[in-house]
Amino acid sequence: MNWVRCLGLIIILCIGAFFAYRAIQHSSVKDFWGDETFGLQGTARGESYQELLSSGARGQGSRAPLDYIFIKSLDSVYKPFFENIPPNVYYRLNSIFWDFLAGILVAVLSLLALDREKSHPGVLGAQVFLICYALIVFYFKRDNMHFATEMRPYALWNSLWYVMLGCVMLRLPAIWLFLAGILLALTSSGALLQIPSLALAQAIIRLVNRDNLSSIPRDTISIYLVPFLIALFYTMHAEKFTYVKSALDYQHYSHEFLLFWISKWRTAVLSVAGIFLTIWHRRGQGCAIVFLSLLLLYGAAPAINSKILSTGFFFTSRQYLYFDLIFPIFIYTVGLVLPEYLNTITKKGKL
Repeated sequence: MNWVRCLGLIIILCIGAFFAYRAIQHSSVKDFWGDETFGLQGTARGESYQELLSSGARGQGSRAPLDYIFIKSLDSVYKPFFENIPPNVYYRLNSIFWDFLAGILVAVLSLLALDREKSHPGVLGAQVFLICYALIVFYFKRDNMHFATEMRPYALWNSLWYVMLGCVMLRLPAIWLFLAGILLALTSSGALLQIPSLALAQAIIRLVNRDNLSSIPRDTISIYLVPFLIALFYTMHAEKFTYVKSALDYQHYSHEFLLFWISKWRTAVLSVAGIFLTIWHRRGQGCAIVFLSLLLLYGAAPAINSKILSTGFFFTSRQYLYFDLIFPIFIYTVGLVLPEYLNTITKKGKL
Protein backbone atom coordinates (compact mmCIF):
# COMPACT_ATOMS: atom_id res chain seq x y z
CA MET A 1 0.00 0.00 0.00
CA ASN A 2 3.04 2.30 0.12
CA TRP A 3 2.64 2.93 -3.60
CA VAL A 4 -0.75 4.55 -2.89
CA ARG A 5 0.85 6.98 -0.47
CA CYS A 6 3.73 7.70 -2.86
CA LEU A 7 1.26 8.40 -5.64
CA GLY A 8 -0.68 10.66 -3.28
CA LEU A 9 2.50 12.58 -2.43
CA ILE A 10 3.32 13.08 -6.12
CA ILE A 11 -0.22 14.33 -6.81
CA ILE A 12 -0.06 16.71 -3.81
CA LEU A 13 3.22 18.21 -5.07
CA CYS A 14 1.81 18.55 -8.60
CA ILE A 15 -1.28 20.35 -7.27
CA GLY A 16 0.95 22.69 -5.27
CA ALA A 17 3.16 23.39 -8.29
CA PHE A 18 0.12 24.16 -10.45
CA PHE A 19 -1.24 26.51 -7.77
CA ALA A 20 2.09 28.36 -7.61
CA TYR A 21 2.19 28.65 -11.41
CA ARG A 22 -1.36 30.01 -11.60
CA ALA A 23 -0.77 32.44 -8.73
CA ILE A 24 2.40 33.81 -10.32
CA GLN A 25 0.62 34.09 -13.66
CA HIS A 26 -2.27 35.96 -12.04
CA SER A 27 0.11 38.27 -10.17
CA SER A 28 1.93 39.19 -13.37
CA VAL A 29 -1.19 40.83 -14.86
CA LYS A 30 -2.45 42.41 -11.64
CA ASP A 31 -1.31 45.92 -10.70
CA PHE A 32 -0.66 46.97 -7.13
CA TRP A 33 -3.57 48.71 -5.45
CA GLY A 34 -3.45 51.41 -2.78
CA ASP A 35 -3.17 49.22 0.32
CA GLU A 36 -0.38 47.17 -1.24
CA THR A 37 1.60 50.27 -2.18
CA PHE A 38 1.21 51.78 1.29
CA GLY A 39 2.12 48.46 2.92
CA LEU A 40 5.41 48.42 1.01
CA GLN A 41 6.36 52.10 0.96
CA GLY A 42 4.76 53.37 4.15
CA THR A 43 5.12 50.37 6.46
CA ALA A 44 7.80 47.90 5.29
CA ARG A 45 10.19 50.60 4.05
CA GLY A 46 9.12 53.25 6.54
CA GLU A 47 9.88 51.29 9.73
CA SER A 48 12.85 49.35 11.03
CA TYR A 49 12.62 45.72 12.13
CA GLN A 50 12.85 46.86 15.73
CA GLU A 51 10.00 49.36 15.29
CA LEU A 52 7.80 46.76 13.61
CA LEU A 53 8.31 44.28 16.45
CA SER A 54 8.06 46.76 19.32
CA SER A 55 5.21 48.98 18.10
CA GLY A 56 3.65 47.06 15.24
CA ALA A 57 2.83 48.15 11.70
CA ARG A 58 1.86 51.81 11.94
CA GLY A 59 -1.00 52.99 9.76
CA GLN A 60 -2.45 49.50 9.36
CA GLY A 61 -5.78 48.26 10.69
CA SER A 62 -3.94 45.32 12.22
CA ARG A 63 -0.64 46.25 13.88
CA ALA A 64 0.63 42.63 13.85
CA PRO A 65 3.96 42.96 12.00
CA LEU A 66 5.04 39.54 10.69
CA ASP A 67 3.93 39.91 7.08
CA TYR A 68 5.55 43.36 6.82
CA ILE A 69 8.77 41.94 8.25
CA PHE A 70 8.80 39.35 5.46
CA ILE A 71 8.08 42.03 2.84
CA LYS A 72 10.86 44.21 4.24
CA SER A 73 13.24 41.25 3.98
CA LEU A 74 12.21 40.67 0.36
CA ASP A 75 12.64 44.35 -0.40
CA SER A 76 16.17 44.40 1.00
CA VAL A 77 17.40 41.77 -1.50
CA TYR A 78 15.27 42.75 -4.51
CA LYS A 79 17.60 45.05 -6.44
CA PRO A 80 20.87 43.19 -5.80
CA PHE A 81 19.56 39.78 -6.84
CA PHE A 82 16.05 39.72 -8.31
CA GLU A 83 15.55 42.95 -10.24
CA ASN A 84 14.70 41.01 -13.42
CA ILE A 85 11.50 39.73 -11.78
CA PRO A 86 8.59 42.19 -12.25
CA PRO A 87 7.77 43.93 -8.93
CA ASN A 88 4.09 42.93 -9.09
CA VAL A 89 5.23 39.28 -9.08
CA TYR A 90 8.27 39.53 -6.79
CA TYR A 91 6.61 41.27 -3.87
CA ARG A 92 3.68 38.84 -3.97
CA LEU A 93 5.90 35.75 -3.78
CA ASN A 94 5.63 36.07 0.00
CA SER A 95 1.84 35.51 -0.06
CA ILE A 96 2.08 32.81 -2.73
CA PHE A 97 4.76 30.93 -0.79
CA TRP A 98 2.88 30.83 2.51
CA ASP A 99 -0.33 29.67 0.84
CA PHE A 100 1.64 27.02 -1.07
CA LEU A 101 3.45 25.86 2.08
CA ALA A 102 0.32 25.70 4.25
CA GLY A 103 -1.58 23.61 1.72
CA ILE A 104 1.31 21.18 1.18
CA LEU A 105 2.03 20.90 4.91
CA VAL A 106 -1.52 20.02 5.97
CA ALA A 107 -1.97 17.62 3.02
CA VAL A 108 1.32 15.78 3.63
CA LEU A 109 0.71 15.53 7.38
CA SER A 110 -2.76 14.13 6.65
CA LEU A 111 -1.18 11.63 4.27
CA LEU A 112 1.35 10.58 6.90
CA ALA A 113 -1.45 10.16 9.44
CA LEU A 114 -2.87 7.40 7.24
CA ASP A 115 0.23 5.30 7.94
CA ARG A 116 -1.28 4.34 11.30
CA GLU A 117 -4.27 2.75 9.61
CA LYS A 118 -4.37 -0.87 8.42
CA SER A 119 -6.76 0.01 5.65
CA HIS A 120 -7.80 -1.91 2.57
CA PRO A 121 -6.04 -0.45 -0.52
CA GLY A 122 -9.39 0.74 -1.88
CA VAL A 123 -10.18 2.59 1.35
CA LEU A 124 -6.68 4.06 1.46
CA GLY A 125 -7.07 5.17 -2.15
CA ALA A 126 -10.34 6.90 -1.28
CA GLN A 127 -8.64 8.69 1.63
CA VAL A 128 -5.78 9.87 -0.59
CA PHE A 129 -8.29 11.13 -3.15
CA LEU A 130 -10.13 13.14 -0.48
CA ILE A 131 -6.86 14.64 0.78
CA CYS A 132 -5.95 15.75 -2.75
CA TYR A 133 -9.44 17.09 -3.37
CA ALA A 134 -9.35 19.08 -0.13
CA LEU A 135 -6.03 20.60 -1.20
CA ILE A 136 -7.54 21.68 -4.52
CA VAL A 137 -10.48 23.28 -2.70
CA PHE A 138 -8.12 25.13 -0.34
CA TYR A 139 -5.89 26.45 -3.10
CA PHE A 140 -8.44 27.39 -5.73
CA LYS A 141 -11.34 28.74 -3.69
CA ARG A 142 -11.88 32.16 -5.21
CA ASP A 143 -11.08 34.32 -2.18
CA ASN A 144 -8.00 32.29 -1.27
CA MET A 145 -6.53 32.62 -4.76
CA HIS A 146 -7.37 36.33 -4.74
CA PHE A 147 -5.50 37.07 -1.52
CA ALA A 148 -2.62 34.74 -2.42
CA THR A 149 -1.86 37.20 -5.22
CA GLU A 150 -1.85 40.35 -3.10
CA MET A 151 0.96 41.87 -1.06
CA ARG A 152 -1.23 41.96 2.04
CA PRO A 153 -1.22 39.97 5.32
CA TYR A 154 -4.41 38.03 4.53
CA ALA A 155 -2.72 35.09 2.79
CA LEU A 156 -0.25 34.57 5.64
CA TRP A 157 -3.01 35.00 8.23
CA ASN A 158 -5.33 32.50 6.59
CA SER A 159 -2.49 30.05 5.92
CA LEU A 160 -1.32 30.07 9.54
CA TRP A 161 -4.87 29.62 10.82
CA TYR A 162 -5.28 26.70 8.42
CA VAL A 163 -2.05 25.12 9.70
CA MET A 164 -3.15 25.69 13.30
CA LEU A 165 -6.47 23.96 12.62
CA GLY A 166 -4.57 21.17 10.89
CA CYS A 167 -2.39 20.68 13.99
CA VAL A 168 -5.52 20.24 16.12
CA MET A 169 -7.33 18.10 13.54
CA LEU A 170 -4.40 15.68 13.26
CA ARG A 171 -3.68 15.83 17.02
CA LEU A 172 -0.05 16.80 16.57
CA PRO A 173 2.18 17.52 19.58
CA ALA A 174 1.25 20.65 21.52
CA ILE A 175 4.48 22.42 20.57
CA TRP A 176 3.29 22.59 16.93
CA LEU A 177 0.07 24.25 18.02
CA PHE A 178 1.91 26.64 20.34
CA LEU A 179 4.35 27.78 17.63
CA ALA A 180 1.58 28.15 15.03
CA GLY A 181 -0.38 30.23 17.55
CA ILE A 182 2.56 32.59 18.12
CA LEU A 183 3.02 33.10 14.38
CA LEU A 184 -0.71 33.68 13.96
CA ALA A 185 -0.70 36.29 16.74
CA LEU A 186 2.23 38.05 15.03
CA THR A 187 0.29 38.19 11.75
CA SER A 188 -3.21 39.53 12.47
CA SER A 189 -5.28 41.05 15.24
CA GLY A 190 -7.93 38.52 14.18
CA ALA A 191 -5.92 36.02 16.23
CA LEU A 192 -7.33 37.76 19.32
CA LEU A 193 -10.64 36.05 18.45
CA GLN A 194 -9.41 32.87 16.80
CA ILE A 195 -7.12 31.72 19.60
CA PRO A 196 -9.77 31.91 22.37
CA SER A 197 -12.31 30.16 20.11
CA LEU A 198 -9.91 27.26 19.59
CA ALA A 199 -8.98 27.11 23.27
CA LEU A 200 -12.65 27.10 24.32
CA ALA A 201 -13.57 24.47 21.74
CA GLN A 202 -10.74 22.22 22.86
CA ALA A 203 -11.77 22.51 26.51
CA ILE A 204 -15.43 21.77 25.71
CA ILE A 205 -14.68 18.69 23.58
CA ARG A 206 -12.32 17.34 26.23
CA LEU A 207 -14.98 17.88 28.89
CA VAL A 208 -17.59 16.07 26.79
CA ASN A 209 -15.23 13.15 26.27
CA ARG A 210 -13.99 13.22 29.89
CA ASP A 211 -10.44 13.41 28.59
CA ASN A 212 -8.07 13.83 31.57
CA LEU A 213 -10.23 16.56 33.10
CA SER A 214 -7.69 17.73 35.69
CA SER A 215 -5.17 18.73 33.00
CA ILE A 216 -7.54 20.82 30.87
CA PRO A 217 -6.79 24.21 32.52
CA ARG A 218 -3.04 23.59 32.53
CA ASP A 219 -2.94 22.45 28.92
CA THR A 220 -5.12 25.35 27.74
CA ILE A 221 -2.98 27.96 29.48
CA SER A 222 0.35 26.45 28.38
CA ILE A 223 -0.69 26.34 24.70
CA TYR A 224 -2.83 29.43 24.20
CA LEU A 225 -1.94 32.08 26.79
CA VAL A 226 1.29 33.39 25.23
CA PRO A 227 -0.16 33.63 21.68
CA PHE A 228 -3.24 35.38 23.08
CA LEU A 229 -1.12 37.93 24.97
CA ILE A 230 0.93 38.67 21.83
CA ALA A 231 -2.27 39.25 19.83
CA LEU A 232 -3.60 41.46 22.64
CA PHE A 233 -0.38 43.49 22.71
CA TYR A 234 -0.57 44.45 19.02
CA THR A 235 -4.34 44.98 19.15
CA MET A 236 -3.89 47.48 21.98
CA HIS A 237 -1.46 49.43 19.78
CA ALA A 238 -3.98 49.66 16.92
CA GLU A 239 -4.89 53.13 15.71
CA LYS A 240 -8.46 54.37 15.63
CA PHE A 241 -9.79 54.85 12.12
CA THR A 242 -13.02 56.68 11.29
CA TYR A 243 -14.32 55.10 8.11
CA VAL A 244 -17.82 54.88 9.60
CA LYS A 245 -18.71 58.55 9.92
CA SER A 246 -22.46 58.48 10.51
CA ALA A 247 -25.36 56.34 11.66
CA LEU A 248 -26.26 55.88 8.00
CA ASP A 249 -22.79 54.40 7.33
CA TYR A 250 -23.21 52.09 10.30
CA GLN A 251 -26.59 50.86 9.04
CA HIS A 252 -25.25 50.38 5.51
CA TYR A 253 -22.26 48.29 6.57
CA SER A 254 -24.32 46.35 9.12
CA HIS A 255 -26.84 45.41 6.44
CA GLU A 256 -24.03 44.49 4.05
CA PHE A 257 -22.48 42.24 6.69
CA LEU A 258 -25.79 40.56 7.50
CA LEU A 259 -26.27 39.58 3.85
CA PHE A 260 -22.70 38.30 3.71
CA TRP A 261 -23.09 36.36 6.98
CA ILE A 262 -26.29 34.67 5.79
CA SER A 263 -24.59 33.77 2.50
CA LYS A 264 -22.01 31.81 4.53
CA TRP A 265 -24.64 29.55 6.13
CA ARG A 266 -22.74 26.49 4.91
CA THR A 267 -20.07 27.26 7.49
CA ALA A 268 -22.58 26.68 10.30
CA VAL A 269 -24.24 23.64 8.68
CA LEU A 270 -20.97 21.85 7.90
CA SER A 271 -19.57 22.71 11.34
CA VAL A 272 -22.56 21.15 13.10
CA ALA A 273 -22.47 18.14 10.76
CA GLY A 274 -18.74 17.78 11.37
CA ILE A 275 -19.17 17.81 15.14
CA PHE A 276 -21.78 15.03 15.03
CA LEU A 277 -19.66 13.10 12.53
CA THR A 278 -16.54 13.10 14.68
CA ILE A 279 -17.14 13.78 18.36
CA TRP A 280 -17.72 10.15 19.37
CA HIS A 281 -15.00 8.64 17.21
CA ARG A 282 -11.44 8.11 18.40
CA ARG A 283 -9.85 9.48 15.24
CA GLY A 284 -12.22 12.40 14.98
CA GLN A 285 -11.94 14.24 18.29
CA GLY A 286 -9.36 16.69 16.95
CA CYS A 287 -11.66 17.40 14.02
CA ALA A 288 -14.57 17.98 16.43
CA ILE A 289 -12.51 20.67 18.17
CA VAL A 290 -11.85 22.40 14.84
CA PHE A 291 -15.52 22.31 13.82
CA LEU A 292 -16.65 23.69 17.17
CA SER A 293 -14.07 26.49 16.94
CA LEU A 294 -15.29 27.46 13.46
CA LEU A 295 -18.90 27.31 14.66
CA LEU A 296 -18.09 29.59 17.61
CA LEU A 297 -16.43 32.10 15.29
CA TYR A 298 -19.36 32.01 12.89
CA GLY A 299 -21.89 32.43 15.70
CA ALA A 300 -19.94 35.31 17.24
CA ALA A 301 -19.40 37.09 13.90
CA PRO A 302 -22.41 39.49 14.23
CA ALA A 303 -21.13 40.69 17.61
CA ILE A 304 -17.58 40.88 16.25
CA ASN A 305 -18.71 42.94 13.29
CA SER A 306 -20.77 45.25 15.46
CA LYS A 307 -17.67 45.93 17.56
CA ILE A 308 -15.56 46.50 14.43
CA LEU A 309 -18.07 49.01 13.07
CA SER A 310 -18.45 50.80 16.39
CA THR A 311 -14.68 51.43 16.50
CA GLY A 312 -14.82 53.08 13.08
CA PHE A 313 -13.85 50.29 10.66
CA PHE A 314 -15.85 49.59 7.53
CA PHE A 315 -17.18 46.13 6.75
CA THR A 316 -15.24 43.98 4.31
CA SER A 317 -15.54 40.27 3.69
CA ARG A 318 -11.77 39.78 3.95
CA GLN A 319 -12.12 40.24 7.71
CA TYR A 320 -13.91 36.84 7.64
CA LEU A 321 -11.71 35.04 5.12
CA TYR A 322 -11.47 32.06 7.48
CA PHE A 323 -15.14 31.12 6.96
CA ASP A 324 -14.34 29.27 3.73
CA LEU A 325 -11.80 26.98 5.39
CA ILE A 326 -14.76 24.85 6.44
CA PHE A 327 -14.81 23.22 3.00
CA PRO A 328 -11.30 21.68 2.87
CA ILE A 329 -11.48 20.90 6.60
CA PHE A 330 -14.73 18.97 6.15
CA ILE A 331 -13.31 17.00 3.21
CA TYR A 332 -10.16 16.14 5.17
CA THR A 333 -12.33 14.98 8.06
CA VAL A 334 -14.35 12.59 5.91
CA GLY A 335 -11.09 11.06 4.74
CA LEU A 336 -9.66 10.71 8.25
CA VAL A 337 -12.70 9.04 9.83
CA LEU A 338 -13.64 6.92 6.81
CA PRO A 339 -11.97 3.67 8.06
CA GLU A 340 -13.70 3.85 11.45
CA TYR A 341 -17.13 4.30 9.89
CA LEU A 342 -16.54 1.47 7.44
CA ASN A 343 -15.38 -0.79 10.28
CA THR A 344 -18.50 0.09 12.27
CA ILE A 345 -20.75 -0.70 9.30
CA THR A 346 -18.91 -3.99 8.70
CA LYS A 347 -19.27 -5.07 12.34
CA LYS A 348 -22.98 -4.27 12.34
CA GLY A 349 -23.38 -6.25 9.12
CA LYS A 350 -21.77 -9.31 10.71
CA LEU A 351 -24.14 -9.10 13.66
